[in-house]
Amino acid sequence: MSEAIRIPTGCLSVRCGHMTTARFYAARSFFGCPTRTLAAMVVAACAANVASPAHAQWTPYHSLPNAERVRAASTKLRDLERGSRVRDVRWDLEGKRVLVRIGEEWKAIALDGSAEEKLDAEPSIPPTNEARRERRPPAPSRGRQQPVASSPDGAHEARYRDGNLFLKINGADEKAITTDGDGKLKYGSASWVYGEELDQTTAMWWSPDSKKLAFYKFDDRQVKDFVLLKGWTKLHNAVMTEAYPKPGQANPIAGLMLLDVASGAMTTIDVGPDTNQYIYEIEWVPDSSGILFRRTNRRQDTLELVFADGSTGATRVLLTEKQASWQENSPDFRFLKDGRRYLWETEANGFSNYQLRSLDTDAVIDVTKDAFAAMSILRVDEERGTLWYVARSSAIAINPQLHRAKLDGSGAVRLTPDDMHWSGFRIAPDGSGFIATKEFIDVPPSTELFRVEGDRAVKVATLAAADSDPWAKASMAKPEFLKIKAADGTTDLYGVLWKPSDFDSTKKYPLVVSTYGGPFFAMINSTVQGPRGECEFGVLLATIDNRGTPGRGKAFEAANYLSLGEEDCDDQAALVRQLCERPYVDASRVAITGHSYGGFMTVNALLRYPNLFQVGVAGAPPTDWRNYDTIYTERYMRTPEENPEGYDNYSCVKQATKLKGKLLLLHGLVDDNVHPNNTFQLAQELQSNDIPFQMMIFPTSGHGIASPAEESLKWSFILEAFGMLPGGEKAVNGSHDGP
Repeated sequence: MSEAIRIPTGCLSVRCGHMTTARFYAARSFFGCPTRTLAAMVVAACAANVASPAHAQWTPYHSLPNAERVRAASTKLRDLERGSRVRDVRWDLEGKRVLVRIGEEWKAIALDGSAEEKLDAEPSIPPTNEARRERRPPAPSRGRQQPVASSPDGAHEARYRDGNLFLKINGADEKAITTDGDGKLKYGSASWVYGEELDQTTAMWWSPDSKKLAFYKFDDRQVKDFVLLKGWTKLHNAVMTEAYPKPGQANPIAGLMLLDVASGAMTTIDVGPDTNQYIYEIEWVPDSSGILFRRTNRRQDTLELVFADGSTGATRVLLTEKQASWQENSPDFRFLKDGRRYLWETEANGFSNYQLRSLDTDAVIDVTKDAFAAMSILRVDEERGTLWYVARSSAIAINPQLHRAKLDGSGAVRLTPDDMHWSGFRIAPDGSGFIATKEFIDVPPSTELFRVEGDRAVKVATLAAADSDPWAKASMAKPEFLKIKAADGTTDLYGVLWKPSDFDSTKKYPLVVSTYGGPFFAMINSTVQGPRGECEFGVLLATIDNRGTPGRGKAFEAANYLSLGEEDCDDQAALVRQLCERPYVDASRVAITGHSYGGFMTVNALLRYPNLFQVGVAGAPPTDWRNYDTIYTERYMRTPEENPEGYDNYSCVKQATKLKGKLLLLHGLVDDNVHPNNTFQLAQELQSNDIPFQMMIFPTSGHGIASPAEESLKWSFILEAFGMLPGGEKAVNGSHDGP
């Protein structure tokens, strides 16, 4: 019988992929070691574990080297925009003046720039609300729909409960409108995937005259459930079950129904025979004669706007949009005052533009025909027949600019002059002038007044401005705007590089790349940037928007169609290559980190470019696209049956044996969006091949990890790998070639 051996507390788990204490014992005959000798080895290993963050240990964020400087830098320049914006604007068109409130003072400024005076009191002219928005109830939890809908006149209330629809009419007792609903068949609600991927937060819609109610009928009976457990920190846990369609598997079947409140009659709307289609963004037309809905096929390359008669449920297609890759599911839509004509956003020419259409005819007017992406509609001035909108028409293709066009399709002009980020637009009611704020990543904001003369804008005055160099006053390094070439060698990419406050170009600094990189979300906003406190750890921090991110036209957005993880990751590698040409960037110490799609990019970068990225911290990564939902994944990748090579080539699980760098995986155990099996599949593959990595699971966290340990873990891991913590081993990899 072996002698009893005392093992220091905390040594029972070292690193995934490394020998645990139990394996030490199992291997003692192989090593040929006496038990007491083996015990000494175990104690020595555990002592090393305690001393070094490399072994299942992290340093609290506030105790990391230079943590106090990091905290101080994070609080500096909070007032970066102080004094740069006006608080209120009133247009005195009779006096041809604009009245602005700057701080606590009111000023009157002539639109021709001839006079300026201070006002003793707030002017009596009412404010112009440029951004008037419809009031909406609070958003439901992620992926869900509102369970209650009140009629516009306040007399009736529809409620979803336990799969069925209930109604209160004129304050009377609630009655069941449907009775056969259950967990899989439901009326007045939708599937989680509709809420998550189509932003469908409503499932019951009252007509404007409060006489009719449209509602979803959703059938999840063929959709496979995904089961999670919650309550891991309690005495007993509980089951969480969600109908979650995976790529290539059965989808929910969406239908629409109509209820006439007075008669109680129900009508099924003809949404078409295709049970694989998506039905979403339902709204009544202003005169209550019918409803509009969007309909797209499962591949999501064809979108239809459909009108359904509010009495019969009969439908007709108003327009069809089609793309070779994927079609934008939610183009901008806005009714004109007559309730029949509407503005529609189209990408028919490869960029977002606006058309004027009608419910009653097939006539189409191309209001804009730009070769750059429109961003939003600011104002529709029907009296003067003009559309004011924001678009990215600059040489730096992410800078918003103010535009005006005539509704008849003529006279499109850009009005803001400089290649800067323009926002905060306040337009005179008659269009004779406007106010806007300009800024850039390394240029503090200022608010400018313009008058409009025909097709051009003339600057009248600078109304307010921030300090011209707040970074110098705060002893912080100014952020650097990055313009680099994508991996294709021709496309311009934009990003930001942040540096420590004591940056010295004669020294070498590790580089940390922070990424998301996926469709539907861009990280780079060209507004003025404050410091990033993490740089005070002694690192450079870089972020870039690769091809595949939105806002720059269809070709740019769809560059990685059917290949999520190739062009986007290649561009992150291009960023590192080009930065490493600078003498102060230490090419042997490069880390990448991100969450969700950014977590996927992190793991993928380590696998595809092991000689560029030596360290990675991946939060909630979708490690194999077969694990994610149908609507998102198939939009960009089609199904696994249609695109098997795409799913295999960019599966972190199937490519796991290529891992050479240091990897830390972070995942919430109750993540109902990117399920934990993504991380577990990758962990299993790495463990099976005896490839070292680290992993931390958060028992009560969902897709967002709400724990102070997350940042501590991430930065402990990165700094230790860079050799910047006591006892840390520097990650070194000398070559900088491709995969």
